Amino acid sequence: MIDFDRRSYFRGARRRWTTALAIAFVFLSACRSFAGELEFTSYEWLTLRPEKPHSIETPFTVSQVVYSLSFCGDDATARVVRARAAGWLVRDREEPGLWRYHGKNDSLPPDADDTAMAWMALQREGYSLSPKALDAVRASRNEANLFNTWMGDPSARVDSREPDAVVNLNALLLFNLVHESFDPVCAYVLKQVESDGFRGGSIYYPSQWCFTYAFSRAYADGGVGCLKASVPKIRQKTLSLQQNDGGWGSDYETALALLTLLNFGERGAPVEKALKLLMVRQMSDGGWVLEGAYTGADRSMSYGSRAVTTSLCVEAIAKYLRQ
Repeated sequence: MIDFDRRSYFRGARRRWTTALAIAFVFLSACRSFAGELEFTSYEWLTLRPEKPHSIETPFTVSQVVYSLSFCGDDATARVVRARAAGWLVRDREEPGLWRYHGKNDSLPPDADDTAMAWMALQREGYSLSPKALDAVRASRNEANLFNTWMGDPSARVDSREPDAVVNLNALLLFNLVHESFDPVCAYVLKQVESDGFRGGSIYYPSQWCFTYAFSRAYADGGVGCLKASVPKIRQKTLSLQQNDGGWGSDYETALALLTLLNFGERGAPVEKALKLLMVRQMSDGGWVLEGAYTGADRSMSYGSRAVTTSLCVEAIAKYLRQ
């Protein structure tokens, strides 16, 4: 039985976490353009010159906001932000239901990652998946039956044609929503875990915690059962690399690693220590700091958004409170 002091501690902690969520929702709802429209600004910068970021808009950021806030369904502000962001995604898609990194006017072709992320988010908002969009993603596989990042004309100029492990995990989650699996993709992902290849990051995601989050999300939220065999190793590796302050590096990486554990059902001291660290690092406006989330294939350009980091921190707190 939990003693009185322990119960009092948990009640107090729950109030603090709930307050942290509330002010984070205020931060996200205040992300607007000069015209007053909801706008989650992202940034790109030369990796060696992070002090000079350039603002951009991308569906990747909006999708992460919608997805993460879908775990906060009982909050009115979160519902409004989610609904408006989902509307932005719908307006930005192109037929037959695809997305490009810089939006539908981008010179780059549509990509499987933004498309998977957008549909994962919209499906949680009640939108029906487009069969023709799934056909297009399904058709965009290489000779090893792994998903290509870039879709369409294979002669189009892009920065890499190599398969990305995180992109393939996101595609696995997308297709499992319609109960379709891809054994070669599962085998490829499991090999990344068995060989420790995921520790070095992927083509577009340099942090290993991007892989573990995408892996745990596909397994726990998406029900991708073929990943089960590698869950114990990912869980153990995540716990073993937690730092003394409770984090795994930056706020962004700490949120990703914490979500990895939460998605696997982890509870106890490691989770609570990480949550406390994120609470301390939350900024006065309710958000968390801008940090690099992913890069171009050659690592010369980095990309990030305060809205992405904040949404991941929100998702972590919300999932903890739901346990």
